[in-house]
Amino acid sequence: MKRLTSLSLLLGLAFLITACTEDLLEQVPTTQLSSDLFWKTTDDAIFAVNGVYEANRTTFDRDYYFDGAGEFVHTRGTSNNQGSFSPGPIGSSGNFGFLWSDCYRAINRANYVLGNINTLRANLKSQSDLALMNRLVGEVRFIRALNYFRLIDLWGDVPFFNKKLDGNAEAYTLTRTPRAVVKDSVLADLSFAANVLPESYTGDNLGRATKLAAWAFSGKVNLFWACWMKTAGNSADAQKHYTAAAADFKKIIDKNIPLFRGGDPGPIDNPNYWHLFQYFNEYDPEIIFSVQFGGPLLSQGEELMRDFGTRNTGNAQCWVAPTFRLANRYQLISTGDFAPPLVLSKNTTQTNSATNPKSYVGRDYRMRATMLWDEQKMLRLSTDGLTVQDSIPFRFGSRDGVTYINYDGAPAGYIFRKWVRQTGGIGRSDGPQDIYMMRLPDVWLMYAEAVNEVNGGPTAELFTLLDRIRRRGNLPALNQAKFATKAEFFKAIEQERIIELVGEGHRFFDIRRWRKAEEIWPAPSGQVLYDSQGTRIRDEFVNAPDRNYQRYYIFQIPTGEIEVNSKIVQNEPWL
Repeated sequence: MKRLTSLSLLLGLAFLITACTEDLLEQVPTTQLSSDLFWKTTDDAIFAVNGVYEANRTTFDRDYYFDGAGEFVHTRGTSNNQGSFSPGPIGSSGNFGFLWSDCYRAINRANYVLGNINTLRANLKSQSDLALMNRLVGEVRFIRALNYFRLIDLWGDVPFFNKKLDGNAEAYTLTRTPRAVVKDSVLADLSFAANVLPESYTGDNLGRATKLAAWAFSGKVNLFWACWMKTAGNSADAQKHYTAAAADFKKIIDKNIPLFRGGDPGPIDNPNYWHLFQYFNEYDPEIIFSVQFGGPLLSQGEELMRDFGTRNTGNAQCWVAPTFRLANRYQLISTGDFAPPLVLSKNTTQTNSATNPKSYVGRDYRMRATMLWDEQKMLRLSTDGLTVQDSIPFRFGSRDGVTYINYDGAPAGYIFRKWVRQTGGIGRSDGPQDIYMMRLPDVWLMYAEAVNEVNGGPTAELFTLLDRIRRRGNLPALNQAKFATKAEFFKAIEQERIIELVGEGHRFFDIRRWRKAEEIWPAPSGQVLYDSQGTRIRDEFVNAPDRNYQRYYIFQIPTGEIEVNSKIVQNEPWL
C-alpha cells in the first residue's frame, strides 16, 4: 500500500484540489473535478479510497503525544501544537482541538467516496469488480468508524452525518447527536467492514484495513462504551458491551496469531521488542492495523525520529521522553515483581539511585528496548540521518553530543530507545515507519479486561495470555494466587498496558475510560514530576480546581465551530 498511498497526494487533481479549512466541519471543497471525468473505473475508486487513508493519517499520526497527558511520559509542544501536553485540562482547542477538523476531514472524504462508489457500482458488470467495490466500501466505512469513535471519545455528543453535506447551508443545521447513536453507527460500520474485508493482504495491498482490524476496533468500541456506562452507573448496558467486546476479541484470539518472533525476549542487550518498532518489521502479523507512512523522498514521512530521537540521531529534537515513574514500573526478572522505588539523586554510587546504572540491572527486557538511563549507549547518526556513526552513552546533565548524547534539553532524566532508528539513509521527518494503532497484545489485554469484568475474576486463559506478553520481557509467569481476584487481576492488566504499550498513545485514553485521574493525581496535592536527579519539572493537578479534572475527561469543542453554528453547544466544563 506504500506505493498506492503515495498517489493519494495527487488526489487534489481528482476531488480535493484545495484544502477548504474555512468550511464548517471540513467539508469536501466544491472545486472538485467533475464525476463525468472521474469515477469511471475501478482504478478511480482505488485512487479515491487511498485519499481517505491519507486523511486518516492526519488524525492518528501523533497519538503518542497523548502519552504526555499521562504520568509516565513527558511531552513537549511542537511547532504545530504549542504547549507541553501535561496532565490537566489539555482538551482545550489550543492543544488537541485540531483533531476535531482532522476527524471531520476524514469523515467527509469517506462520505464523498461512498456516494460515488455506489454510483460507479451501478455501471459495473464483472463479479470481481463488484467484489472489489464491496471491499473498498468496507475499508472506507472502517476509517469513518475510527474517526467518529475518536470524536465521541474526546467530545461526547458530536454532529453526525453519513452522507456528503450540501455545502455550509446544510452544515449550519447540524446539532450534536447523542454519542450512543454515533456509537451504534460506528459499530454498524465496523460490522459491515468485518463481513466484507479479507483477513490479510499481500503485495501492494499490505496495510489496508482487514477483517481482523474491524473485529479489533469493534471490540475496543464496545469495551470503551462498557467502561463509560460502568462509570455512569448503567451496569446492565456495561455488562452487555463487555460481553460484546469479549466476543469480538475472541474471534482474533481463535486465529492463533503469534507475537513477533514468537514472543521470545531475545538477547538481553538486543531485545526483540525493540525490533518490533522498526520499519522493516511493520507488517508482522502482530500488527493488526497501522497508520501508513512512506519515505524517504515521498513527502509522506513520519516524524517519530524527530519526536523520540536526539540531536545525535539525525538532528532529532527529543520532544517525547520517559519519566522515573515509568522506570519504576519495570519489574525484576528474578521475581516478576517490582523493585524498590528509585531514589532520585545525583549520587551515582548510591544504592538504588536513579543515576546509578546498577539500579536497572535485572529488569524486564522491554526496559532496555524502550528507554535509556545514565550510561546506556545508542548509535549516532549524521545530522542528515544518512550515515551511521559510532555509539556514545546518555548521561543526564551532560550533552555535548561528542562524549555524551545531546538530548536537546529533554528534562526528565531519560530518553526513548523505542521508535528510534539505528539505520541510516532517512531524514528525521521523512521516515517510512508505520504507526501502530492496534497490536495483538492490545487485543489480548482488552479481552482479558472484558472477560475479567463479565466473569468476576480471571480465568486460566487470561493468565496464559498475560504470561505470553510478559515472556517477551523475560519475566516469570504471574503468581495466580496473588492475582486471583477481579481487582488484583485488573492491576496486572493495567501494568502490562503501561509497559507493553508505552509511547503508542494509549495511557491517556485508559485513564479517562477508567476515570482514574483523581486516583493518580488526588486533590489537592496532585503530583509533582521530578527528574532522575530530584529536580522539580512540573506540577500536575497541584491545588487544581475540580473543573480541571472534569476537563480532563471531555474536550472543549473548537470555538470556531460554535461561532458559525449556534446550534452546537459547548461542553459544560468549558462554559
